[in-house]
Amino acid sequence: MKAFYPQLTPRRVFMLATLAMAVIGLAIIGRIAIHSFTNEYRDYIRTPSAAISLHPEQAGVPGLREISFAAVGDPIIAGWYAPPSNRAAVILIHGADAERSAVLPELQFLAASGFGVLAFDCPGQGASGGRTHWGVGERRAIGAAVDWLVRRDEVDPHRIGAFGMSMGAYVLTQEAVNDTRLRAVVLAALPHDVVAFTWLATRRWGVISALPAYLALRAGGTPVDMLPKDIIGAISPRPVLIVGGELDPWVPPWMARLMFAAAREPKELYIVHGGHHADYAQVAPEEYKAHLVDFYQRTLISGAP
Repeated sequence: MKAFYPQLTPRRVFMLATLAMAVIGLAIIGRIAIHSFTNEYRDYIRTPSAAISLHPEQAGVPGLREISFAAVGDPIIAGWYAPPSNRAAVILIHGADAERSAVLPELQFLAASGFGVLAFDCPGQGASGGRTHWGVGERRAIGAAVDWLVRRDEVDPHRIGAFGMSMGAYVLTQEAVNDTRLRAVVLAALPHDVVAFTWLATRRWGVISALPAYLALRAGGTPVDMLPKDIIGAISPRPVLIVGGELDPWVPPWMARLMFAAAREPKELYIVHGGHHADYAQVAPEEYKAHLVDFYQRTLISGAP
């Protein structure tokens, strides 16, 4: 018996080639979508403590030690603390896919300038308990850090400031609106809108990459209300310094300027020349340090009651 082989006419060859290309195209699209989703969802997965985070004595900050605190009913938050020599203290909040060591450069030069420093792992990150949502839990952790500092004899409760980087600045903006004990706020690489921020960060393949990232954002539980662009003005009359990077692809200078326009006086804007996303201490170490130290000196020391 003869085997049956379909006749490969030009039309049939074209149809088979088209089908093969469609299958390959769908596979590529699927791979891009899955990669975009999982990459975005990493922001909600625990970033292990860096080696330096487990050894504060190696951080180059005299008196730096491990601490822990928590709001009533909340998970334990792990952090670092070094006392001030000027009775002022600054809370430092890291961004996504990071833990406390991400703000080590800022912690080092603020401590060297006499400020007390408290840096902590956000919920679900580093050595802290809980889960990451970049919302209520992170805001409550900031409030608990303020509570902890207020009880310190060496800290003047009217001289407490805060620094937030990227998503740390996002939740800091929200908490600073409600917690007036934060007397001066630095918001670095601040997304004006978390959805727009996610879109910009994942826009390479258009909707194929951006939509899965948005779905990951929603799956992670980040609230899309209380957008910084809508609420930053309510921090006034407490001073705000907005810091952005000239070459930041995710929080570009126009976004920093938009946030500056939405803020109310007293407010300041500093665009780091050559800066990308959150790399200011590496790109312009002396200028960046001078801006931050001068801001906190004027607002927490000279301008404090």
